[in-house]
Amino acid sequence: MALKTKAVQLNVEGLLRLLGGSSDDRLRFWEIFKGITTPRETKLINAQLDNMATAVKALEVNAKALKETAQQIGKQQG
Repeated sequence: MALKTKAVQLNVEGLLRLLGGSSDDRLRFWEIFKGITTPRETKLINAQLDNMATAVKALEVNAKALKETAQQIGKQQG
């Protein structure tokens, strides 16, 4: 999560440099922007992580079932 937040921060900082203004103006804007977006980003990231965890669990179940099936086939052929 920290990496995604840092990436967003770097992207915004790059945009602010393109827009110009003093470093204090950019810092003030970033603090306002971060205060507005960070809670929502955290919710979105957590939801994505939950979805990924669910997908990984499903993949584990399917991989175990596949392994068991392969072992049964091997026993039948052997």
